Amino acid sequence: MRFINVVDLFTLVPDTEHPHGLSDRDFNSLFTTDKPIMFNFHGYPWLIHKLTYRRQGQERIHVRGYKEEGNINTPLELAIRNQIDRFNLVIDVIDRVPKLGSAAAHVKERMKNRIIECLTYAFEHGTDIEEVTNWKWPYKGNDFCQ
Repeated sequence: MRFINVVDLFTLVPDTEHPHGLSDRDFNSLFTTDKPIMFNFHGYPWLIHKLTYRRQGQERIHVRGYKEEGNINTPLELAIRNQIDRFNLVIDVIDRVPKLGSAAAHVKERMKNRIIECLTYAFEHGTDIEEVTNWKWPYKGNDFCQ
């Protein structure tokens, strides 16, 4: 599994289309040519598809993003309703990476249960669970890279 943080969305377009764009070679070296690409985006999914439409293997690009689901919700509840939360992303990986399949079925079930627990808690208390609201980055500086 590889995590890529795309800060400049124009890097998704070919270098022939925009000065910030990546060459096909650089794009493929980052995103591979034969693995599923799962993109979690805070905006509308169609934007990522429009930016990557000229890239090889469009069928591999799966974008999770804002679907206008939810109303007056907690932050986690809104993310769950739009399927951009941590639990749905894990389920998405399990579903899209063939060798995880049955080996990760118990993890998938655990994620589904956590979604139910978090939604129930938000409904009953009007806030997210404490482990979410009080979560802190566990590393200092760049310790996580070492």
